[in-house]
Amino acid sequence: MEDLRSVNGTWVNGARIRASTRLAPGDRVAFASFVFVFTGSALEPVDAGNRIRVVAAGLTKTVTDRRTGQPRHLLDGIGLVIEPGEFVVIFGTSGSGKSTLLDALNGRRPMSSGQVLYNDVDLYRFFALFRSGIGYVPQQDIVHRKISVRRALRYTARLRLPPDTSRREIDAIIARVLERVGLTEKADLAVDTPEPLSGGQLKRVSLAVELVANPQILFLDEATSGLDAGTDKRMMRLFADLAQDGKTVACVTHSLENIDTCHLVALLHRGQLVYYGPPDEAAAHFGVGRLSDVYEALEGAGGQDWRSRFEGSPQHQRYVEQRLESVPAKQAPHHAAGATGASWRPWRLLDLRQMLTLTHRYLDLLLSDRINLLVLLLQAPLIALVVGSVFHTDGDLVTRASAEGQIAFVLVLSAIWFGCINSAREIVKELPVYLRERSVTVTLPAYLLSKVLPLSVLCLIQVASFLAIVTYMLDLNGSFLDRLLTLFLSGFAATAMGLAVSSFVDSNDKAIAALPLLLIPQFILSNSVVALSGATEDLARVVVIAYWGIDAMRSTLDPELLAATGPTGELLIPVVGEWPRILWYLLAQAGGFFALTLVGLKIKDRRV
Repeated sequence: MEDLRSVNGTWVNGARIRASTRLAPGDRVAFASFVFVFTGSALEPVDAGNRIRVVAAGLTKTVTDRRTGQPRHLLDGIGLVIEPGEFVVIFGTSGSGKSTLLDALNGRRPMSSGQVLYNDVDLYRFFALFRSGIGYVPQQDIVHRKISVRRALRYTARLRLPPDTSRREIDAIIARVLERVGLTEKADLAVDTPEPLSGGQLKRVSLAVELVANPQILFLDEATSGLDAGTDKRMMRLFADLAQDGKTVACVTHSLENIDTCHLVALLHRGQLVYYGPPDEAAAHFGVGRLSDVYEALEGAGGQDWRSRFEGSPQHQRYVEQRLESVPAKQAPHHAAGATGASWRPWRLLDLRQMLTLTHRYLDLLLSDRINLLVLLLQAPLIALVVGSVFHTDGDLVTRASAEGQIAFVLVLSAIWFGCINSAREIVKELPVYLRERSVTVTLPAYLLSKVLPLSVLCLIQVASFLAIVTYMLDLNGSFLDRLLTLFLSGFAATAMGLAVSSFVDSNDKAIAALPLLLIPQFILSNSVVALSGATEDLARVVVIAYWGIDAMRSTLDPELLAATGPTGELLIPVVGEWPRILWYLLAQAGGFFALTLVGLKIKDRRV
């Protein structure tokens, strides 16, 4: 058996193979979610391949209480089985661990102890094996609002489907998915149109994003939250229909009005499973007339009492004990020769196809938001007109030197502004989309480059128009190309700085609030307002873009101006470095900020 660099890998006996591996009779071979047994002469399928059975055994999640410093159980010994094609609803009191259980079942947040099996394979150990077969719709919408629904799904398909999937096949898949979720008539509308999509339609778009990859198991976290009763009912029926198609569906909800559409409900209270069975038997189990009265009943007794009562109930015997009896005993993983459990693939460190798809989508988003793009493009010529109107370059040598030194200062700070304002929100504004795509296929270098390339082009357009207008109005001498390169690299480094901020914050408001903290030090520590020395200058050399940008811009001025001195003999335009060597410092700063961006993105990966 040999894996030819497949996206999801080939697995033998639960371990990913890296080299040619000899199979022995009885070996289990898996790729995607398809599992086979080698008979000695052929591979026999273990199951239908498109169905997943979920087994949770002894799931416990323990954290440290911030107030008391003591251990606290978010989940306590949860055990249940979800059969293929079942629709299970998870509900419970506030803080009972609903989302924690959902994330435990889908592998997003492994537990402190316990095990989750997909078709008898340990999910936590071999998550990469099932990654492409898991669909997840979080509470936040995972769709871009500025492009049409069809285009959004097309980009998703290019990212998640096999590389050899043709455009015709992608369009056919999208058409089927749109019909499945009832959005065919809205396919060519953007979310933020003059008549925007309703809340229910937006949730269906997020669902469609996941269905494009045809997942075998689907998890939905509060997918009906905030919807009216009619829309809630239609969504729950849609989930039930997906289960009817053979998908395993688990949904967290707080709305009980349409819970009868599911096969089973899992009720949590204080991190414990206090009921798992049919929804129409739940009320009687708790001795109440309506299911909505269960919450009041739960508050009347301790969680352990309700857990004990459930463990002695017919529902526990039928839907937990009997199902768990069929689970094979936990075995130590058998590693095939040449196999490894690692999921890192060196050849996919930079996925060119991903990068091109993400870049195309980002350009599409930039061009779709015409008002924002127009503001970004117009600010450069407008500021240039102000600069050209305020400054004058005539007069004696001292006057000219002072004026052109100030112009260099303004030019560089403006370029830094352009780069920073362009990029400071570009990651955080699509954080839910990033987190979901990152959990499936997207690599960090591909994602970062998809931002850097378009933003660099935008910055180049801005600084070129800015410099051209200022040069024309003030009749500046010297090399236009040298100054353009200096301004571009200053803006490029500022773009990296803005992306670094965007990678660490968790909201647009925080990104905007951080801008003064980025830009004011560029002014103060530029070595132009106040002469720096000692540790302050050492710090500026490392992190202040304006320090080197202004120095590089001054180096492009007329040598006569650079030699001009004041009344006390000091140079009017001091230059620290030497052009073009100074430009390497700007590139180094950009590289440092890009590295910091990757760190921020990697930290965000912990939320995946």
